[in-house]
Amino acid sequence: MAALAGELGAGLLVVAAVALVLESGLLIGVVLPGISVTVGLGVLAGSGTVPGVAAGLTAAVAGAAGPSLGYWRGLRGGAAALRSRRGLPAAADRVLRLTERRPVLAVALGQWFAVVRTLVPRVTSGVLPYHRFAAVSIPVASVWGLATFALGGLLARGSATAARLVAAQQATAHLLLLALLLVVAGMLVRGLRRRRLGRPPDSPRPLTPAEAGAAGRRAGRATTSTGDRHA
Repeated sequence: MAALAGELGAGLLVVAAVALVLESGLLIGVVLPGISVTVGLGVLAGSGTVPGVAAGLTAAVAGAAGPSLGYWRGLRGGAAALRSRRGLPAAADRVLRLTERRPVLAVALGQWFAVVRTLVPRVTSGVLPYHRFAAVSIPVASVWGLATFALGGLLARGSATAARLVAAQQATAHLLLLALLLVVAGMLVRGLRRRRLGRPPDSPRPLTPAEAGAAGRRAGRATTSTGDRHA
């Protein structure tokens, strides 16, 4: 591994940067091991295989760039399915509602968990302007990249604590990925059953009181404007 990394040189850092950007920038990132990349860079830097400063900058910059890519892709329509309530289990619906009500907190905390790190930028793109998203995401994601890179450096020195932290992160990632797969499988099965039984698709979710009030106010303003034009 170290010999191969030494032969690749700067190319290895480019590959690592691309993997980190894709992990939180594209939906396929839910199955990409982002923390394994940053920890691996730390291990290689700790063993002297790659330059430490360049590897640390790669972890920080690429780790921060990925969520912004995910945000813009969500803003351009890629998050429609994620924000739709149709067919979602109640637990997943509650998580989405909480994310939309507390988008800044979701961005800050979601960066530290695999799978969530990929989905949160897309969900929050519909409720959070980019300047507020970036003000939280860029510093937090940079710290995440450097912190997990530092864990790799400690692993290279034989730290048992670092090994336990990395193992806990990987176990959490597997559990979250399994939960996501179960949600998707449940939605697919439900859709197939409805299609087989000839039932119409799920009706839109009912509006919350706040949403109903906002819709009523918009309708009232539209009616007033129409009346003024006729007058």
